[in-house]
Amino acid sequence: NVIHYTITEIAQRVGVNSSTVVRTAQSLGFDGFPELQSLLRRHFLSQAKVAQRMHVGSQHLIERLGEAKHGEGHVFNTILRYELPSLVALPHHVSSPLFDRSVAMMDRANHIYIIGLGASFPSALNFSIFLRYIRPNTTILTPGIDPIPAQLIALTEGDLVFSICFARYTRETLTVMDVARQRKASIITVTDTHVSPAAKRSDVALVIPYRLKMYGNSVALFALMDSLLGALSLRYPETTRQRLETLEELYEHFNLLSKPEE
Repeated sequence: NVIHYTITEIAQRVGVNSSTVVRTAQSLGFDGFPELQSLLRRHFLSQAKVAQRMHVGSQHLIERLGEAKHGEGHVFNTILRYELPSLVALPHHVSSPLFDRSVAMMDRANHIYIIGLGASFPSALNFSIFLRYIRPNTTILTPGIDPIPAQLIALTEGDLVFSICFARYTRETLTVMDVARQRKASIITVTDTHVSPAAKRSDVALVIPYRLKMYGNSVALFALMDSLLGALSLRYPETTRQRLETLEELYEHFNLLSKPEE
């Protein structure tokens, strides 16, 4: 498969020289074949099924392990090195003005509804748990309890929907965004491209480009959400502190947490 074959392997299969593969990529406007291959990988994975993504991600990881210097070819170290560029590139994709606009929108909203389904649900749930300490009027749209439509009864103008929606773009998430648009609520989405179905439905799209992995975006996504939480908490330092102190008192009352000596 061209998305994980080396230049030499592609040249052998097509019956040309390796230099021909490179020139072909350059004739299409790329600096070289790796840039073309990266684009093809992102396009494939945006449509790939889970099993296909797992296969390609495994192949790519094997390649990186093979390319690692002596003593660095460990899975843990390799994946960490792979994650770092996504963090470094995050400010390039999410500019400071766009970030500040998102914070202001969340601050103004009467009520915030958070949705992320499938593999995005754990991220959405984690975000909502901490956001409620800062903005109590926060609801996580949860599948499997009430139907999602029943949880949207109170959604209205002045509210905000915050969606996490990566390829392959869950239809129910997109429908929630459509309902928000109809009711004149604001919409922020975290998605993988400016032309995704989620981005087209939103007022603000915070883009974390899709990357070749066996699983979804994780480190950069959590860094972005942590930053949003931090910026909002700085707007309400005293009330946030009071709510957290009240939470600790309730934890003690319910005896939920074990003590270090236990």
